[in-house]
Amino acid sequence: MNCATCGGPLHFDVLKTGGLCPHCNSRNALRSDVPAEGLDVLELSTESHCSRCDSPMNAALLDGRPAQYCGQCHGILIADEDFADVVWERRASYTGLDTIPEPIDPRELSERAFCPDCSAPMDCHPYYGPGNAVIDACTRCGWIWLDSGELEAIESAPGRRGR
Repeated sequence: MNCATCGGPLHFDVLKTGGLCPHCNSRNALRSDVPAEGLDVLELSTESHCSRCDSPMNAALLDGRPAQYCGQCHGILIADEDFADVVWERRASYTGLDTIPEPIDPRELSERAFCPDCSAPMDCHPYYGPGNAVIDACTRCGWIWLDSGELEAIESAPGRRGR
């Protein structure tokens, strides 16, 4: 597999870095066209563009809550209060095996996503729950940006599974 941005080779360990290219630090989708489990992509474009790759976003429902989805890089944009509810419900009902989280790659903390509403840089920080995911948040507009695989990492991480 090669990086979609620079063409450099991506090795198996790119799965541990969430798709970050070791050559140019760009993010690569790790799945071809499979949206996150529980995500229903609607045949309806939004006016927003992806925070990562600038592709047009599609309206979606994530566990029945409104969201937006990028079919190119598989990112998800969801309101912060809906994100909290989705995480709580998914963790409470999760029956799979716990996945030991990989340490956060420091390069992820320097990536910049831009809010699709106000165009300001989103705050990039570790998700302070289980899963060692780095999420992006626009506190002004109330959005959470999840890169491909981050929701699944949070859902399947060991730890408390209820409120």
